[in-house]
Amino acid sequence: MKDTVAIIVTYNRKELLEECIHALVAQTNRDFDICIIDNKSTDGTEQLAREWKAVASYKNTGRNLGGAGGFAFGIRYAAKKGYSYCWLMDDDTVPEVDAFESLMRKAKRLDGKFAFLGSMVHWTDGSPCIMNMTDTTKDWYMQGSMMRDKLVPVHHCSFVSVLIPISAVREVGLPIWQFFLYGDDCEYTNRLRKTGAGYMDLDSIVIHKMASNAGTDLAFIPKEKISRCFYDSRNRFYIAKQNGLKGILSYFYYQSAFAIRIIRKAPDKKCKRLFVLWKGTFLGLFFHPEIEML
Repeated sequence: MKDTVAIIVTYNRKELLEECIHALVAQTNRDFDICIIDNKSTDGTEQLAREWKAVASYKNTGRNLGGAGGFAFGIRYAAKKGYSYCWLMDDDTVPEVDAFESLMRKAKRLDGKFAFLGSMVHWTDGSPCIMNMTDTTKDWYMQGSMMRDKLVPVHHCSFVSVLIPISAVREVGLPIWQFFLYGDDCEYTNRLRKTGAGYMDLDSIVIHKMASNAGTDLAFIPKEKISRCFYDSRNRFYIAKQNGLKGILSYFYYQSAFAIRIIRKAPDKKCKRLFVLWKGTFLGLFFHPEIEML
């Protein structure tokens, strides 16, 4: 058993999963195990995993837990197996050949004292991936030595590619599986920062093979995906509540602006989009998930 395990969460995207596995096997530093966390796919993912059993273990969650539940499942697995680090990624992630090598080099540079190390996420055309953009901490300009090593201090990062110490997980618990979709990575990596600083490694680059380079915009999201966007509103409300009155006021300002945007610019299903927007807010009033500890 290696010291690190790469956790891939997948659901009914076996072609993308296979490309992800190929990219992991091709890493310049292969000092990690691979575990596929399958949210009970029905497209032959399990059969594909059997073909890769020489390089990857396979765990079926038994039902679709969403990205949030899949990553919580995977991190719990990593902790129980005794790994020191878990490298999380979605099944549509394609790490460049030296992505892991860079993360481990920066982990050594930090002497293992960090909350998380995220990769720089690009879209398929090489431009920054909008959905996976983050913001720097206010004191980033005071950390000159880190910047010279291309380590940018950030508040949070996505689960598209992030290295997390299991020691930090033991302090703050697991991702909130009830989030299902949207915001789970933001909430979790921000919570991990209670244990130390979080960084983006500009030398560790991955490609996020989304269909389009766009964030979660309820005004323009395809109509077949509108219903699931209530998770976005609900989960953002939960995160806002953690920041007190200021966070709540900011949330409602954002929601109101989004409602106006839908009314003015949505191409279709305006009533449904508005209903989903405020449905998430209403459900957020009663959303108080318990954080699971290891």
